[in-house]
Amino acid sequence: MTKFGRYYPLIDGHADTLVKNYEEGGTLTKYTPGRHLDLPRLQYARVDLQVLAICATSRAEPYRWARRVIDYWQAEYEQLREEMIWLKSRADFEAWEEGGKIGIILALEGLEPLEGKLARLEEFYTLGIRMLSLTWNGMNPFASGVAVREDPGLTPLGKECVERAESLGMILDLSHLGRQSFYDLMELVRKPVCVSHANVYAVHPHRRNLTAEQIRLVAQAGGTIGLTFYPPFIKEGEVSARDLIPHLEYLLAEGGEDCLALGSDWDGIDQTPTDLTDVTRINYFLKVLEDYGFKQHTIRKLAGGNLYRFLAQKFTEIS
Repeated sequence: MTKFGRYYPLIDGHADTLVKNYEEGGTLTKYTPGRHLDLPRLQYARVDLQVLAICATSRAEPYRWARRVIDYWQAEYEQLREEMIWLKSRADFEAWEEGGKIGIILALEGLEPLEGKLARLEEFYTLGIRMLSLTWNGMNPFASGVAVREDPGLTPLGKECVERAESLGMILDLSHLGRQSFYDLMELVRKPVCVSHANVYAVHPHRRNLTAEQIRLVAQAGGTIGLTFYPPFIKEGEVSARDLIPHLEYLLAEGGEDCLALGSDWDGIDQTPTDLTDVTRINYFLKVLEDYGFKQHTIRKLAGGNLYRFLAQKFTEIS
């Protein structure tokens, strides 16, 4: 029996807090003004696991920059070992399940740090990266993002990278991919993938949101889609928690309840819904869904049950 027993954990699949702290000053160890999360607030919200992304897009010397961010995290982690556990192996995952610590997964958001050198994928794996997306919004040696007007799809190097990442047991995140790159990747993969943070194009036609076909492909492959809190991905004008409900209803209709997840994008966004101002409001959001009429088991799957299942499968493949 895991520490979760009969209840689902609370898991958030994407935040940029680590990079924001590294570049602007701050720490996870204590309350940091101007941030959406830190250790005290994660504990208050009873978050069980948080994915922290490292996005090197537009940084000079992205390889060296990403290495410095990881060094910064390692120093932070030394101060957080009593409260957090960095998930790098099956043993780490099992220890997280049994213990009372907050799990942390490190992700590369875009493969700019590889600088076109596939051998660096294993280097970053050795450094503790367990999740990756191929690109941010633009084009790189691996794939094209949503800002590329005519996406040519995955490059040969990108296809090789996907195969190598799968063989390592790394988690593939399709967020930010252009349509053709997305479809190329889905044709190539043999294991479930995730979209860590995106909403629904049919509800609000933003280029970062997913079409019905994309939703179905991820869901049918056993993957998850993280509902995200960035207002421009939700609707025009002022946004509140209730405005996420049409996106959730559409995900349910097209992908089913087993694809639902959370991907806040905390500290990667410059605005939030008026009543979802930081991580301490996440349980308020779940209560909004309950009051609206969503079933408890659906809310629990969204809150972390599905990501827990997805991650448990992934970490069985990592020694």
